[in-house]
Amino acid sequence: MNDEGQISLRGEILPEQVDTLNEAEVTQQEGFSLWKRLRSPRTLVSFALAIAIIVFVFRGLDIDFEQTLYHMRNANVWLLLTGFGVFYLTFPLRALRWRVLLYNADVPIASGRKSWASLPALMEYIYLSWFANCIVPAKLGDAYRGYLLKHNGRVSFSSTFGTIFAERLLDMLALFGLLVVSGWFTFGAHMPDGTQIVFAFGALLVVIILSGLAGMRWLSPLIHRIIPNRFHVMYGNFEQAALRSFRPAVLPQLVVLTGGIWLLEGFRLYFVILSLAPEGLVLGLPAVIFVALASSLLTALPITPAGLGVVEGTVTGVLIWFGIERNLGGAVTLLDRLINFWSLVIFGFILYLVSKRK
Repeated sequence: MNDEGQISLRGEILPEQVDTLNEAEVTQQEGFSLWKRLRSPRTLVSFALAIAIIVFVFRGLDIDFEQTLYHMRNANVWLLLTGFGVFYLTFPLRALRWRVLLYNADVPIASGRKSWASLPALMEYIYLSWFANCIVPAKLGDAYRGYLLKHNGRVSFSSTFGTIFAERLLDMLALFGLLVVSGWFTFGAHMPDGTQIVFAFGALLVVIILSGLAGMRWLSPLIHRIIPNRFHVMYGNFEQAALRSFRPAVLPQLVVLTGGIWLLEGFRLYFVILSLAPEGLVLGLPAVIFVALASSLLTALPITPAGLGVVEGTVTGVLIWFGIERNLGGAVTLLDRLINFWSLVIFGFILYLVSKRK
């Protein structure tokens, strides 16, 4: 068994996760089937849990579903479509950033005149991976994206996933940084008790990822002694790609692209809230960005697909905490999730059916 395609299906590669690497080895031999993953008991349980959370939250917050639907029907369609367009502008930026990371890591993106990592191709891989994240738990879409690039470009699976790990690190640092800034403008120096949980969770994720990156940089010989021999080449490719992705010459470009991506995520929710302004909803831009970034942070939880249920409950609760009428807060949450979750499920399924790259 060579190193190509051996990858942790939980969205990360850590040397002590030998069982996960063994599972990856089986996946490489048998292929990667989204349909098989969708039918797995783990996926079915995660969807059941998500539905239970949504029902529990809406009942617990005493939200009138008919009144919520009334607000949703009265939303300004053009502003909703603007929010939809702003959200989908993030995909070209994500594709461009991934291409920079692949180039940095010396992952071959073309052979002669044939490029398997053009911006349209990378956008397709990313969109299909987000679709996968929406229908299966544990961020399996990240593994699927690496598998797609390997399948279509015959490049190293482990090296490709090293660039995805670097991308996640950039996202987490930018997300947490903007979350702190927007929180400061919203609350000042005295953060409310409820928000402290969000900041603590974000800080914990940042520490874990930075520790992993530092461990790869400084503890590489020790890690190679710990992991089984058959994973040495695979882990070496992953480690090398992850570290090379952050070459100093392109860091400013990566920072600008990542910051732009997450600001667009914030403006997506801003336009959703503007669409409900005639219904009496008013919320300042820093607070809107804070809510949007906090909800994005929660999608990192591998409990349910793309944080389904957890995000709905948290965003609605935070909006109510900001003084938004509860049914109006529920309308904002459901409209926003139509854009950043259900549109991915619908259009992702269509793309999955017609794509020649899947």
